[in-house]
Amino acid sequence: MNLLAGAILLLSLVTLIGVYLILRLRKKTQTAVRPISAFQDLKVQASYAAESGGGIHVALGNGSLYGEDAITSIAALQVLEALSDEAVAYNAPPIITVGDPTLLPIAQDILRRAYERKGQLEFYNAGQVRFVAPSPVGYAAGAGDVASGETVTATMMIGAFAQEVSLIADSSVRYNTPALAAVTTPTAISALYPAIEKLAQGEELYAAGAQLTGEDRYMAGLITQDVLRFILVLTILALSIATYWGIW
Repeated sequence: MNLLAGAILLLSLVTLIGVYLILRLRKKTQTAVRPISAFQDLKVQASYAAESGGGIHVALGNGSLYGEDAITSIAALQVLEALSDEAVAYNAPPIITVGDPTLLPIAQDILRRAYERKGQLEFYNAGQVRFVAPSPVGYAAGAGDVASGETVTATMMIGAFAQEVSLIADSSVRYNTPALAAVTTPTAISALYPAIEKLAQGEELYAAGAQLTGEDRYMAGLITQDVLRFILVLTILALSIATYWGIW
C-alpha cells in the first residue's frame, strides 16, 4: 500500500467515524465531558464582564491558518465562536488580538455573525478585532498592553504561542486581571505554568469546542480523536509484536 492509498484510507475512516458518532450523539440526551478548568472559568468570566460593563480580551496568538499551526488556530477560533455568542447576548463583546493576518478576517467574521444571529448587526464594530504585530514578541508585547486596559475584565490566551506568551500573562498579573490560557507547545506551557492556575495544556485545547458548546459536531470530533488514538496504539503494539517475532 503506497502513501496516497494509506492517506485516502485514513481520511475515509475518519469521515465514517465522524458521521457515525454524530448520528449516535443525536439520539442521546447528554454526553459527559471531563471538565477543564480554563474553559469552565471562561464562562464565569463572561458573566462577570457583562455585570461590570467590560469585556474579555481574547489573545489568539500568531499561528496562521496554513502550516503547522493551522489546527491549533482553528481550535482557538472555535473558542472565540462559542464566547462571542454569549458575550454579544450580554452586550459585553470581547476584545480580540491576533498576530497573523490570516486570523484577522476570520475572527472579524465570527464576531460579525454573532451580532447577526442576535439581531444586533448595527452594533458590530470591526475594530474589536485587532492585528497587533507579525512577530511573536511584538505581538505578545502589544497584546499585553491590551490586557492591561481598564475595560478588560479577563484575558484568555489560546492558540499558537511560545515563551513570549509570558509577556501577556505578566501584564494580567501586574494589573490583577484574571488570566486563562490554553496552549500546546512545551515552551508556552513552561512559561505560563508558574503564573496561571487555569491552564489547559496540550490536547486539552482541542476539546474546547465540545467543552464550551456541547454541540454534536464538536462532541463527535472529540470522540473521534479518542477512537483514532486507540487505533494508533493498537497498530503500534501490533507492529512491535510482529517485528519482535520476525513476522514484519
